[in-house]
Amino acid sequence: MTPPVLAGLGLALGAALAPVLRRVLDRRGYRYPDEAHLPHRDTRWVLLVLPVALALVLAARVPTDAALGVLLAAAVPFLVAVSAIDLDTRRLPDRWVGPGVLTGLLGLVVVALIRGTLDPLVAGVLGALALGGFYLLNVVVGASIGAGDGMGLGDAKLAVLLGLLLGPLSWTHVVVATVLAFVLAGVQALWMVLARGAGRRSSLAFGPHMALGTVLVLAAPGVGALVGAGR
Repeated sequence: MTPPVLAGLGLALGAALAPVLRRVLDRRGYRYPDEAHLPHRDTRWVLLVLPVALALVLAARVPTDAALGVLLAAAVPFLVAVSAIDLDTRRLPDRWVGPGVLTGLLGLVVVALIRGTLDPLVAGVLGALALGGFYLLNVVVGASIGAGDGMGLGDAKLAVLLGLLLGPLSWTHVVVATVLAFVLAGVQALWMVLARGAGRRSSLAFGPHMALGTVLVLAAPGVGALVGAGR
């Protein structure tokens, strides 16, 4: 299928999935009892972000590697969901991230079987170890210097999944997505300080920046493909 057809399919799938995902999120079943008092975050953004992201990732990745492209596209709704949860509670629940990591690993096993080589699985595991280790180091250093609570173990666990997804593409994809996450978080932190007078220990949800950096890296070629197809 051509990128425009794949983009249309992604928009349709995303438009169908987004309301379902939003209803699941709005039930707040992921909250712990001591989080019941937290205000309810608006999740209407899911209705736009999910279809667009899914369309671009499908258009970008399926034409060059159908098996891996489908796996990467399948991860988009999950990344949207955990981003919404982190924005709502400043927490990435193990009961969401854990199964996500396991599913990503099993998906890479399937991709390796389809390709007839262990290369994507090995690259994904190495990416997961490297990125997970990098974020874990940041968590430990941040805790030791008392740098607020913007990054936690949930972020390090999510990094394992992102490493699994990006590793089979290249180390460049891993590095660029990581740099983007920190740049995006830095922009938000600066806005919080300048516009809201936030202090050193103000809370910032880092998971959405990690997810957005990854989706931007995955989707970028889709934009070029669609622009080229329109000429």
